[in-house]
Amino acid sequence: MNKIKSFVFSLLFLALAAPVFAVAGRVSGTVKDPDGNPIEGVTITLVATGDVPQTYTAHTNKKGEYIHIGVAPGKYRITPSKEGYVPVEVAYIDTEVHLANPTQADFKMQLASKVAAQQSQEQPGTKAATESEQVKAARAGVALLNEGKVDEAIESLKKAIAADPNLAAAHYNLGVAYQRKGSQQDAMKEYEEAAKVKPDFGEAYLALGNSNLDAKNFDGAVEPLSKAATLMPTNYIASYNLGVAYANTGKYAEAEGAFRKAVEINPKEPVVHYQLAMSLLGQTKNAEAKAEFQKYLELNPNAADKKEVEDLLQTLQ
Repeated sequence: MNKIKSFVFSLLFLALAAPVFAVAGRVSGTVKDPDGNPIEGVTITLVATGDVPQTYTAHTNKKGEYIHIGVAPGKYRITPSKEGYVPVEVAYIDTEVHLANPTQADFKMQLASKVAAQQSQEQPGTKAATESEQVKAARAGVALLNEGKVDEAIESLKKAIAADPNLAAAHYNLGVAYQRKGSQQDAMKEYEEAAKVKPDFGEAYLALGNSNLDAKNFDGAVEPLSKAATLMPTNYIASYNLGVAYANTGKYAEAEGAFRKAVEINPKEPVVHYQLAMSLLGQTKNAEAKAEFQKYLELNPNAADKKEVEDLLQTLQ
């Protein structure tokens, strides 16, 4: 009987690791300045990069937070914009919206006047001219990516990096470009370089960890996702994906810790309660698992897998 329960549990975990319980996904995040101050009134634009044209917009509140519910599943480019401001580090984020896993995209922006003031303080000469050219190349690469010209974007970003290998954002965006091209290994290499150049670049660690998850290299995903979760303590996706990595290596206690952190950050997201319950089942903490499954159904009463979860709850009586 114990073997059957264990086997059934394994099947359930694999089948429900990405449960479908909604007809649309959700995207949320924050926009702050380099000092961590929230920026209100930023327009967040989601543009589908797949075959079906889709565009969504959202705006940040006083806390710099935004959310858009009802996003059709698929690949998107998320871009922040506000008059008088320019993006810092990352000009946009390419991501994929799923039914089960909520998507979070955080940005940093700075007043354009401050950026101009900083540039005006630079000493004239060869170095300044070189930096200007590499920044132009990096920005051109991002613009080309926005236009869907991936190969040209790669060349432009490589040019920027050749001029200054310490451009963390250029490495990151080159990784995004490679990923869009399907060159996963090249993308991971650039994410690694971005994190190496800028050790506090949480988004780079998150992208690297997610790439390992996509490649089913769950052991390899743990370290970068752990760093991402530490560097971005309010980003529940980092903690959630860390839990997924641990769970898929059978480390359910560690997975529990990561999922609990995700629940702490975003207690209203159903899927984190569900996966927390699964990690608890893996440790035969049935009473705690039952409570989390019940919370999952409370938050998501129309879940597609409602009957399966209710049947599972009956076995935990």
